[in-house]
Amino acid sequence: MEETNKIIYFDSCLATYVNREVMQEMMPVFNSIYANPLSNHAYGRLANQYVETARQRVAKAINAEKNEIYFTSGMVEANNWAILGLARANKEKGKHIIVSKVEDKSILLACKQLEKEGFTISYVGTDDNGIVSLSQIMGAMQRDTILVSCQVANGEVATIQNLNAIARTVKEKDIIFHCDATYAVGFMPLDVKIVPIDAMTLSSDVIYGPKGVGALFVKDGIEIESIMYGDNAENGKRAGNLNVPGIVGFGKAIELATADIHQNVHKHKIVRDYFVRNVMEKIENVTLNGHQYQRLPNIANLTFDCVDNEALAVMLDLNGVCVTPVDTRFEPSHVLKEMRKTPEQMHSSLRFCIGRNIKKEDIDFVVDKLVVLVKKLRELSPLRKSSKDKENK
Repeated sequence: MEETNKIIYFDSCLATYVNREVMQEMMPVFNSIYANPLSNHAYGRLANQYVETARQRVAKAINAEKNEIYFTSGMVEANNWAILGLARANKEKGKHIIVSKVEDKSILLACKQLEKEGFTISYVGTDDNGIVSLSQIMGAMQRDTILVSCQVANGEVATIQNLNAIARTVKEKDIIFHCDATYAVGFMPLDVKIVPIDAMTLSSDVIYGPKGVGALFVKDGIEIESIMYGDNAENGKRAGNLNVPGIVGFGKAIELATADIHQNVHKHKIVRDYFVRNVMEKIENVTLNGHQYQRLPNIANLTFDCVDNEALAVMLDLNGVCVTPVDTRFEPSHVLKEMRKTPEQMHSSLRFCIGRNIKKEDIDFVVDKLVVLVKKLRELSPLRKSSKDKENK
């Protein structure tokens, strides 16, 4: 199979290109205003002005106060900081934490670390659509529960959680509530004053901003410990030099992403629905994973029965289509597993993330490739042969 010159990027859940307007704002900070914003001189103060403008933009996007936004190196650091920092700062009140089983690994692994430190973690499940169980959260609450963390939307199967109900239930018990909003920005309104949220993770990577920068919102009055030690940055909460160009780009990217959410959702939904409809019409035995309606508009996680997802991803790559299997035979998807998918279904699932630059002709190209490649892989599949043998008997 020969490689093609045409490349279609269907992996925007991992990273997006940088918007042109974002790049324009970043460029001066690379080579003209390059000082450390903590420096107490003219250039330093000028760099700090750029950082504070970006901080205001991030705050406005979620209706927070500027002093409640702390810049990080991205989603992983923000999630690590939220779980570790909030737990350690409030351990005198209790050492019990509740998280959903479908959180990002940056949260789940931070919880494993806390278990080593003597904290108790309750992991709550979901239904078959990936909706986190509110009744399980309520049932897991204890007198010493100090923190609950639940994502806004799942970046693997697109399911949007019942955030408002969960947040209000948690806050009725006076428990700190954190949510990872990485994949929700630009696709649904996020207002930390309407929904009672104490901490929120944000990232630039998937909203057409620069990579390696994000933020953690921490409500004023909520205690959080630093997990990094060194220079006195971010109001003493974080160490290390600030990525000023990245922060400037992030500020512009989140401003653009939240400018017209309705239009953004509408455009992505049209393209996604066209893709899913065509795949299901032209290929038999395909299942859309996640909630059918309560879902992000840019993600389609599909199970192709009797098709190895890694083999399909490699063949798509050779044909100019970029996708990354979330599940592999070495590391099964914890999200699909929690949704009670069989091992065969997990190993046959691929996530397609639709970016702003995907057009109808791109969808047609991808679907045509899928028709050919799925057929070829099914002909080679031992699972397919086994099911046919059973039918013949």
